[in-house]
Amino acid sequence: MAAIVLMTGVSSAAPLTLPDAVNRAIKFAPSMEAAAASSDMTAAQVHEQRAPLFPNISTGAEYYNAPGYNEVVTNRALSAAMVMATYTAWDWGRRAANWRAARYVAEAARLGIAAAQAQIAYDTTVAYEELFRAHESSDELRSSLGRLDRYLATIVALSKSGRANASDVLKVRTARDQVEIALEQQQVATQRAAANLGSLIGEFNQPDLEITDLAGVPPKPAVDIASSPVMQATKRALSSAGLQVQAAKAERLPTFQVAFTTGFVGIDPPETVSHNFGGSYDTVLSMPIFDGGLITSHIDQAKAKVASAKAQARDTEYTLIRRITDASIRYDQAGRMLDLLARAQPTADDSFALTWTRFLGGGSVTLLEVLDAYQRAEDLRLQRFEEEFAVREAAAEIDLLCGRIR
Repeated sequence: MAAIVLMTGVSSAAPLTLPDAVNRAIKFAPSMEAAAASSDMTAAQVHEQRAPLFPNISTGAEYYNAPGYNEVVTNRALSAAMVMATYTAWDWGRRAANWRAARYVAEAARLGIAAAQAQIAYDTTVAYEELFRAHESSDELRSSLGRLDRYLATIVALSKSGRANASDVLKVRTARDQVEIALEQQQVATQRAAANLGSLIGEFNQPDLEITDLAGVPPKPAVDIASSPVMQATKRALSSAGLQVQAAKAERLPTFQVAFTTGFVGIDPPETVSHNFGGSYDTVLSMPIFDGGLITSHIDQAKAKVASAKAQARDTEYTLIRRITDASIRYDQAGRMLDLLARAQPTADDSFALTWTRFLGGGSVTLLEVLDAYQRAEDLRLQRFEEEFAVREAAAEIDLLCGRIR
């Protein structure tokens, strides 16, 4: 079949392909907005930590008059219009460490966008594959119902000629009704799968949904944990935590600052502007001596973040390896089952054909044996769809864990 039409009606649009579905889901998913906002926030924090590396230039104006105090003390008045520039010349790499730590955090946030995209791609791929499986099962059940209708008509004709009895007719009719019930249940499952896929791509009220066939089963993806955005993000977080320790330790060391001020300083504004234009220079060397353990607490907190980041990295790697191993086993098992089904299906079909022929020829085969052979062959056909889905789902999960988008 070239395409699958779901629910009711025929869509005039082109059939939805898996890559199109993934792209639309990535554009529609709210989680992408959250990841992008987080990335923007960390980018702004990088700019915040980069700013102290440059001089700070500011301006200010002041007029101070204290007539209620002794003029000898207050000098009667003070007016100033100043431009001030300050710069931290040396701080033992504290500002640079904070800046680099923020950059690592921003990189982790950008990797979060890639991780969100991979998760959305996985969810959409599985939903697409579920829809394809549901429709394949519906098609097979519909074909089975047609075959049983023909077999029922044959048994009814045989009963009229006396070669079959009423019990035989009831047995075939019961088998036919069971398939019809299964078909109705499968059609409901197909509609739910269509609704699930539609919700992922923003098509909640579309009366029909048309998708293309999935050609065969995908090859087993290569495993590369190092390329996983989640794993890379944990490494960035670990690097950021290490730099925060470096910045915290630098708080104990001396800081050398330079300041320059130029402008008008004097008693009253007219006299100040006319006679007292000038500037000043200031250098400050500061070093904490006692702070009640504040810097030590900063260092301890930063070290705790390093330990937490290491634990998170190990846990992430452990979880990824476990999930990839499980998905790989499921892929291999489903692949072996498909090989077994490919060998077993012709045998089951031949067995049914033989028992049906012997029954029609008046042999010793009962109709129950015919229906049992038919059901075994039909179960194998339906099981093949389940195993194909298992292969595709396992491959999609491996791609997810490695951060790939098919």
